[in-house]
Amino acid sequence: MRRNKGKKENPPARLLWTMFLLVLGLVVVYATLALGIYSLVQQLVRLDESDYTLLWPILILSVSAIVGTLLAIFIFRGYLAPLSRLMTATQAVAAGDYSVRVELRGARGEVAEYIRSFNKMAEELGSVELLQSDFVNTFSHEFKTPLISIRGFAKLLQSSDLTDQQRRTYTDTIVRQSERLAAMSTHILELTQYENTEIVSGKTVYSLDEQLRQCIHQQERSWLQKGLTVEGDLDPADYYGNEELVEHIWSNLISNAIRFTPAGGQITVVLRKGEDEITVSVSDTGIGMDEETQRHIFDKFYRAEPYPDSRGNGLGLSIVRRAVELCGGRIEVFSRPGKGSTFTVTLARPAGN
Repeated sequence: MRRNKGKKENPPARLLWTMFLLVLGLVVVYATLALGIYSLVQQLVRLDESDYTLLWPILILSVSAIVGTLLAIFIFRGYLAPLSRLMTATQAVAAGDYSVRVELRGARGEVAEYIRSFNKMAEELGSVELLQSDFVNTFSHEFKTPLISIRGFAKLLQSSDLTDQQRRTYTDTIVRQSERLAAMSTHILELTQYENTEIVSGKTVYSLDEQLRQCIHQQERSWLQKGLTVEGDLDPADYYGNEELVEHIWSNLISNAIRFTPAGGQITVVLRKGEDEITVSVSDTGIGMDEETQRHIFDKFYRAEPYPDSRGNGLGLSIVRRAVELCGGRIEVFSRPGKGSTFTVTLARPAGN
């Protein structure tokens, strides 16, 4: 991130300068007040040298000091009250209360800017804390569910009076839940790796249409078992990027399309090469999504109801979105309940490719 190297003063320096001018102004007011009171006394009492004693200077200074102090308290109280509220709120945030907000009442200039920045910071911290809490709670639930299932069926297998069919059923359940745990662990590691990555290395020029064909072929067993038809309309296109990273995008999108498309449905993969961009769309004739589901499909662990099976963990599309971001692209979804879904990924096409 580039930093502004101009000569603009930073906020703390501006605040100190404002406080200095305020104190200097009060000193000037105090001195002017003292001179004014002295002149007024001279006009009213008409002091001459014979009447001049230390009583009058002391009296003048005392009156001007009292008036000046009251004036300073009034000014500083109005100026420093927002800073006092800001300090109290800062201590609350330090103690872990991210719900606190500071009112802008009476705040001006740099102080108002500080308060706005503080409120924005507290809001962001609250959002991060909520996301972390939700993530931990959801992850604990998602991880605990298959473990409980495995433990329960493992105890049932210890029984000596099971039929072969029961034993096979319990064993298959344990295998499925174990695979679910393994897939979840893998996806979490992938997502963590991508979320902590900003610069993608290992880029090469490769055939994007051939990569799509391989991803479709790798999942051939899954879509054939459901009796699905998969069609591809792929323009020849070379792409410069990390091949493994991009493969995660297509694998997850195709896997999702297979999972959410009923038997006998169709999946269509289309690749179009433009002058500056490459677009890939994965469409299905599946169960589709409503608008509420579409708003959350990229959230971690989000699984819409009804969910077709227990194999998913709600992390695939989170990985897809982050992978697309790392590629400098964008992803869009269009869906209607009962009418299927279309995910469209747009990638920048470097000049010369």
